[in-house]
Amino acid sequence: MTQAIDRVTTAWANVALATAPSVWGVEDACEPRNPAWTDVLDEAAAIGFRGIELGPFGYFPEDPDRVRAELQRRDLVLASGFVMQPFHQAEHRRTVLEVANRTCAILSRAGAHHLILIEALLPERAATAGRSAAAARLDETGWATLLATVEAVARVASDHGLIVAFHPHAGTCIEFGDEIDRLLASTDPTLVGLCVDTGHAAYAGLEPSSLLRRHADRLRYVHLKDVRAEILHQALAAEMSFADAVAAGVFCRLGSGSIDFAAIRDALAAADFDGWATFEQDREPGDPLVRVDAEASLEHLRRSNIGGATDVRP
Repeated sequence: MTQAIDRVTTAWANVALATAPSVWGVEDACEPRNPAWTDVLDEAAAIGFRGIELGPFGYFPEDPDRVRAELQRRDLVLASGFVMQPFHQAEHRRTVLEVANRTCAILSRAGAHHLILIEALLPERAATAGRSAAAARLDETGWATLLATVEAVARVASDHGLIVAFHPHAGTCIEFGDEIDRLLASTDPTLVGLCVDTGHAAYAGLEPSSLLRRHADRLRYVHLKDVRAEILHQALAAEMSFADAVAAGVFCRLGSGSIDFAAIRDALAAADFDGWATFEQDREPGDPLVRVDAEASLEHLRRSNIGGATDVRP
């Protein structure tokens, strides 16, 4: 028994830690309350993160050389970017591919290795976030379109030398365990991996460390997010939309919520995962506690033996 306890106590998840513009409330590139992207880089570097994500398309400049120069000046690395689009809607496929290609061009030339795919937040699913029994599921046509578009985007990313990870997200058509299982079972594992977001997994009623272990072979990227269980329970009971739950503070600084980061560490170590892990805390722009929360979250990760890598396997 003592030996088993010692192994858990000394476990280390040797990942590289990044953050994302969403920590500063940047969800929409056109939101006038957004801080300047260079200010976000300044603060991320000052706090002590190794990397940062690109944020919503249009927030950073579309000039990869400028982005890379600004990152290098602060000793930061571009960890990833994302495409959040309605993959299941055939009429939007051309737009999805165009956004993906432009995003991939920035990422690859600015030094990133990963592209994250997220299904769009649509009103009908955002209204039932976290409530599997109430959620309208994709029909077979929707599934066929989503799978084909996801793989098409993954091929675009591959042409740019990027690795794709699909991010199940609360309030979207890929949220719950059965939807995650079908997506992974129906896509080419050499093209499409998985990004586990600990907060969104918990929001969907999944145990994050179990999800990490279950799909360790497809794990390509991790988002580290914490959840206030009491607010999540209130949101589900009141049938809040995802946006209303975020505004109510469902996500919090790491270590102050219900996520067991020791279990996350052990699951990552068991998977021999040494990629990027990005701290996120979804919030409204202009929150004065951004830096306090980010510093406390980074410290919690260090105390939990998560982090330390200065480079990652592509």
